[in-house]
Amino acid sequence: MNERPSQTGSHGDWHTVAEVGQVFEAELMALRLRGEGIDARVIDQSYRQEPVPSVRALSLVRVLVPAEHAGEARRLLAERLDLPEDTENEDNEAGKRSSED
Repeated sequence: MNERPSQTGSHGDWHTVAEVGQVFEAELMALRLRGEGIDARVIDQSYRQEPVPSVRALSLVRVLVPAEHAGEARRLLAERLDLPEDTENEDNEAGKRSSED
């Protein structure tokens, strides 16, 4: 079998649903899953020693979820999630309105 580790890797009852190169990417994915009610953990297995170029084998951060939610988590992460267009203007307008009151 030649499956990707992100589809088959597991740690006990937790399955790897994503592998990325940066902790912030994994944290954003975990936040998305938690927002949908799926418990998620981030495992940073990267090795850093400066100066080292960005080498995939040395930079591995995994997102894990309970085994029973792995399929749903992969589906959610595969879906596109649009970000709000311009929340800064909305915040400024709300502040202006409250100061005018």
